[in-house]
Amino acid sequence: MEEELPTFSYVIEPLPPSQLGRRWRWQLYRGERLLAAGWHYGQRQALGALRTATSRALHELAGIVALRPERATTEGRFAAGLTVQLTCGELRCILAPRLEPTAAAARSA
Repeated sequence: MEEELPTFSYVIEPLPPSQLGRRWRWQLYRGERLLAAGWHYGQRQALGALRTATSRALHELAGIVALRPERATTEGRFAAGLTVQLTCGELRCILAPRLEPTAAAARSA
């Protein structure tokens, strides 16, 4: 019998151009709770930061400290909008795009 993996959701979106250049904002959620957020100059760096934040949150959920959260890996390609399985040593979770509240309400109706 396989146990169900914890699920985290994320948002990654481009910010409007500014004097700083092009930036990407990312947010990590567990249910309705915002766990972490930030921004980076490139989408690839934002996805890496999201993966690291998810690793930290997963370890915290397990009651342990992540020693090297930046070493978390995904099975397959990780790009904005994709659902992936994240592996952090022996811990695993699902990382899925977050549905906007209006989109979620429309799907359940």
